[in-house]
Amino acid sequence: MKTNYKSQLVIVLLALLTASHAAAGNQAGATTLTLAGAYYHFASSRHLQNTSLPNIELAYDLTDRWALEGGVGAVNTNQQPSAGGVGVHGFLYTADAIYRCFKHEKFEPYVIAGIGMLALKPNGMDSTHQGNINAGVGTQVFFTDTIALRGEVRDLYTTTGAGKNDYMINFGVSFLMGK
Repeated sequence: MKTNYKSQLVIVLLALLTASHAAAGNQAGATTLTLAGAYYHFASSRHLQNTSLPNIELAYDLTDRWALEGGVGAVNTNQQPSAGGVGVHGFLYTADAIYRCFKHEKFEPYVIAGIGMLALKPNGMDSTHQGNINAGVGTQVFFTDTIALRGEVRDLYTTTGAGKNDYMINFGVSFLMGK
C-alpha cells in the first residue's frame, strides 16, 4: 500500500499553523518516545524501490540541549523490476546524539548525528548488515508540555562496501515522560 505523503504533509502543516502556544518541553532527565513514519529513499546503486518506513525512537535528555536516542524502523520494499523485483525486508537501527539549538515558544529545532545499521534480507533468507553514519536536522513542535510533533530530514551514508547515500524524511509524534 502506497502512502500519500502530500496529504500527510498538508495535515502536519495545518496542525502547525493552528497549534496553541505551548512552551517547549524537553528538559534534563526526561525520556521521549516517538512514533513515526518516514519516506526512505534508497541510493540508486541499491536497486531498491523507495518505501515508507515505520519507526520508533526512544531518547533520554542529558540536559535541556543534549539527548541520546536509539531507534528502529521496519523496511519492507522490493527490488527494482530490472533487478528481479523480489521482496526485501529488514530493519534500520540508529544510535544518535541530539543537540537542540534553541527554544522558541513551541519550537525546538535540533541537529542529529550518529551511527546505525541497515539489515536487509534481499532473498528472504540471507541477511546483509551495512553500517552507516547519519546526520540531519529537524524540529519538535510542542502542543502541550508532554506532546510534540516531530519532523526531520536525515542523510544516511553506508560505510561498508561501496558507499551508498540514502536519505529519510521522517514525521512523528513525541511523548515526553518523567521530569
